Parts: sequence; structure tokens; C-alpha cells
Amino acid sequence: MNICTGIPSSSKEATSELESTLGLPLYSLSKDKFVRSWCAVSYLNPGLHPDGFDEADSGWRESLKPYAIEAWRRNDLGELSDNEMYPSDAAWAVLYDQMHTHTDDEMTRRLELKTGFATV
Repeated sequence: MNICTGIPSSSKEATSELESTLGLPLYSLSKDKFVRSWCAVSYLNPGLHPDGFDEADSGWRESLKPYAIEAWRRNDLGELSDNEMYPSDAAWAVLYDQMHTHTDDEMTRRLELKTGFATV
């Protein structure tokens, strides 16, 4: 199973990761740092999708659009895998974290995603 690295363990961790890059020139971030912040965007906003981020009814806040722009720039350069461009693991993880009961398969999946995230 190909897991996107950089999945936050909690909303607090995701917020901290995202705040650490707000206002920075995103093109200057290392790939790892950018992917971690991009996954934080997805974790904190699981309803957003990178496709059509610039459309009026996309739901993307102006403060988050630079992350989508940078993700597409890096994707066009071949720097991001599909799992990194579309961080659905991060969106799934936050939904899991908000649930009260879990199946064994769901618990195993979340553990796999948590172990792929380490604070820098």
C-alpha cells in the first residue's frame, strides 16, 4: 500500500504544521516540508479538492489557494506523486479521528498513517 507521508496525528499537529508555512514563499520549501503542509491543508479541510481550486464555488479560502497553486506547479514539474498531489489519506485520517467507533481494518489503516508522520 502506497501511503502519502506527512499525515498529521491530530488537528493540533496539522494546525501547527500549516502555521509554520503561512506567509512563506512555498516554492522555497523542501519537498518534504511542502508535502507536510499540503497534507495539513487536506486534514484540516477534508472537503476541498485540488481540481478546480480557483473556481468561485470551490470552497477554497484565499489564504489556502497558494498551497494548491504550488501543488499544481510541483505536479506539473513531476515532483509530486499522485498520492502527494491528492492527499486523500489526510482527509480520510481526519474523518477517522472524528468517528467514535472503528473497525479493525480502519484502526490498522490509521496506525499506518500515523507512523508515517514525524514532527520536524
